[in-house]
Amino acid sequence: MNWIKYIITIPFALCVLFLQGLGKCFRLTYKQISVIFNLWIQGGVLVLSALLPFVVYVAMCCFPHGGDISGWSPVVVWILFFILLGYALMYLWFYVLMLRHYGKSFDWAFDKCVSDLQRIAHVWHCSYQCVNIIIFVGFFSILIGVNLILTTFIMKMLM
Repeated sequence: MNWIKYIITIPFALCVLFLQGLGKCFRLTYKQISVIFNLWIQGGVLVLSALLPFVVYVAMCCFPHGGDISGWSPVVVWILFFILLGYALMYLWFYVLMLRHYGKSFDWAFDKCVSDLQRIAHVWHCSYQCVNIIIFVGFFSILIGVNLILTTFIMKMLM
């Protein structure tokens, strides 16, 4: 069981060191850089990555030399348009909810996030560090990957 603890501790420590170094570069405390990077920037990157499939679809459908949708039913074109728009807006909505949940104060946001992660760790029967890695590294990477795969699929579908 100790080896699992070490497997989690090492990436968590590397993330902490990265954030501390980044914080020093910008003259920010660990709490400030954690909120800015983990919540605001990572959340913003997720929203932007979720917009990619929609933007690529619109760009390839609406501009010359884009995708070939000549054989498609207009209903299908519009349904895909609204599905991809809804997908992007869902990410934006979750981002706004997260921002409202954690507020504008660095200290409040950091402490609330730690409290939320500890509560999740209790429910999942694992450590705070494990939940932190799962969410801010694993889950984030998976969502970015899904959005990039979806974007690539749309590009190939329209070529």
